[in-house]
Amino acid sequence: MDEVKSRIISGAEALFLAYGVKSITMDEVAKKLGISKKTIYQHVADKDELVTLAVQTIMEDQQNQVDLVHATAKDPIDEVLKLSDYMRALFVNMSPFLLMEIQRYYPKAYESFLSFKEACIINSMSENLKWGINMGLYRPEINIDILSRLRMEQVEWGFNPRVFKDGKHFPEVQLQLLDHFLYGICTLKGHKLINKYKQIQEED
Repeated sequence: MDEVKSRIISGAEALFLAYGVKSITMDEVAKKLGISKKTIYQHVADKDELVTLAVQTIMEDQQNQVDLVHATAKDPIDEVLKLSDYMRALFVNMSPFLLMEIQRYYPKAYESFLSFKEACIINSMSENLKWGINMGLYRPEINIDILSRLRMEQVEWGFNPRVFKDGKHFPEVQLQLLDHFLYGICTLKGHKLINKYKQIQEED
């Protein structure tokens, strides 16, 4: 990918994350980048392609972060909490309607998201659950396939304005859903570790 195209995708990505995809026009992307709309169309066919490329870039960044957290986590609970911190930081300035708009108006981009969800997020959660069971931190009777998919769906529920109408509290919604999930799958040993990490976080 050449430098100009990469810059176009990066600029569009920032706008889409902040304001959603439906309201952002190609004129606004051009204005943000200080280039002509003609230049943009020399590198992408239309807005549909630009949204798809931006979503793919976001997914690649998230994949890299998941890999980094997995490589540095001390245990499965530490991994979940670190990923949650990363996601909440991402969500702070993110439009709560982004995913819904992509699903409704940009099917190609949404297909990219679904592929990423299956290949990265659900698989990563599945590995985390196996790790936690082996360490005695998660209950051994949990169904790994069901729970890994449930966790992914929980994150998506937080984006749904029909379920959570006030997008301003989106990070808090995600935190509450995470607590509900994590305490539900953990053994007493796991509960103690969660509480230990939370106490350390409060002291920091």
